[in-house]
Amino acid sequence: MKILSIVDCCTKWGGCVSLLILLCFPGQLLAQLPSLTPGDVVQLLLTVYPDNLDRAANMTTLNFRQGIPRQDWIDAQDPILRGLRLKYGQGRILYEDIQGNEARVILRVPVSSWMGSAVKDELYSLVKGEEGLWFIDRVDEYVPNTNQMR
Repeated sequence: MKILSIVDCCTKWGGCVSLLILLCFPGQLLAQLPSLTPGDVVQLLLTVYPDNLDRAANMTTLNFRQGIPRQDWIDAQDPILRGLRLKYGQGRILYEDIQGNEARVILRVPVSSWMGSAVKDELYSLVKGEEGLWFIDRVDEYVPNTNQMR
């Protein structure tokens, strides 16, 4: 049996409480919260994407949405994602790097749709906004050793 220290428990609960607060308060109040790490933002996105694109859009940039205005992106993506029955499981951060106002996060996550299930490694590129909050700017499939034959 693993015994968690008080620090471990506080860290886990603190992260959960921060995520719950982020989901409940509008954007103006978010600047008053302790800063979430880029990894926290990626994990938070997967709690709302693809079921709540309205909240997901608040965590992304115009670049992520391919230049499409927020509501138009939601309206276009919602029927596609519902048709795919896309679902993300609990992901695990493999790598997180922050360089100034840019960050990279590699996440290993189970993904399922009507076509099947797979575990994917995804590379998230994030940028820091004016309020100091991180926004997801791009997501790519991460394939290590891409120069090698499989």
